[in-house]
Amino acid sequence: MSVLLEVDRGGRAQHLLDRALRRAPWPERDRAYATFLVYGALRRLRLLDHLLAPLLPRPEGLPPEVRWILRLGALEWLEGKPDHARVSPWVEEAKRRYPGLAGLVNAVLRRLSPREAPECVRLSLPDWLCEAWRGFFGDVAFAEGFNEPAPLFVTAYREVDLRPGPVPGSYLWEGPKTDFSALGLQPQNPASLFAAKLLAPKPGEKVLDLCGGAGLKAFYLAAQGAEVISYDLNPRRQEAGARTARRLGFRVHYRTQDLTRPVPERAKKVLLDAPCTGTGTFRAHPELRYRLGPEDPKAMAELQLALLETAAQATEEGGVLVYSVCTLTEEEGEGVVRAFLARHPEFRTEPVHPPFPLLARGLGVYVDPRGGLDGFYYARLRKVNSQA
Repeated sequence: MSVLLEVDRGGRAQHLLDRALRRAPWPERDRAYATFLVYGALRRLRLLDHLLAPLLPRPEGLPPEVRWILRLGALEWLEGKPDHARVSPWVEEAKRRYPGLAGLVNAVLRRLSPREAPECVRLSLPDWLCEAWRGFFGDVAFAEGFNEPAPLFVTAYREVDLRPGPVPGSYLWEGPKTDFSALGLQPQNPASLFAAKLLAPKPGEKVLDLCGGAGLKAFYLAAQGAEVISYDLNPRRQEAGARTARRLGFRVHYRTQDLTRPVPERAKKVLLDAPCTGTGTFRAHPELRYRLGPEDPKAMAELQLALLETAAQATEEGGVLVYSVCTLTEEEGEGVVRAFLARHPEFRTEPVHPPFPLLARGLGVYVDPRGGLDGFYYARLRKVNSQA
């Protein structure tokens, strides 16, 4: 409950839940159920409120704790938990916090019944984004993937006995969280890993990792023997990444800089994994969908285009520039690349063939987020020699 209340106040669910679970001496079963409740309620929030609406004339007048109690009870009802096991615990929670509203909680949770919901409500998407996706991709059925449980994928830098993921080097971790770097592992979604693989780095080759953050993609590039220079504006993330790189046994050069300004070096291989609205990460960050507005993709696209200018200047003639974002909006994907190519006729797009399903292919490709994948956009751009 405290995690959801802090998310209401602007906190990040993943960070808050991880912190709460580290402090709680619970068995694994209870930890898993707490995770289900937090992520389930946030992923299905619009649908839960829709189911509760006929029984709550003025939900906004209730204390936030009581609204979350009702939503969590509705989530368990949605999952088929029987009344005798579902209603009483939440009534007791209401008695503990707001005794005068326990009767309301009891009555509402016992009277829940099926109710048809519009598709955007059923998927718990904001209407503006749902309609934008429907117009661009043709339908929004793929968004159900954001409401599924999130598998934990890891990139392995040593031999492991784990179930393989959809990208070579990626595996599914099915145990409790642990010190992954001590095992030669790094939590990473396969769609994120594939962005780095698109550079096809060779041993000894210089690679620039722009907007690299902590350097997750840089780790893969360094593992292939490349000389990796990772740029980012956030020194704290870089410091954390440098510690992980040392534990994994990789050498990554970190440099802190505002990347709307040119970098002082060039390379044949450049990766720009740009900051974005993150609509492809709604499974892991479900609260994000309720915080974005229709103006955000366009505003972010302006920054992405400025960052691509820096990346273009840093790419040597004949070299490859990979642009990726963990979002599925047209503005931040094809829209950015289209505007970039109009300014830079010296660049050409090259085919991209991910080993997993796609939503669309055009100037780059959009990754289908079902099956545990993050939604990503990739474009591979070749800087043509001036003699060509």
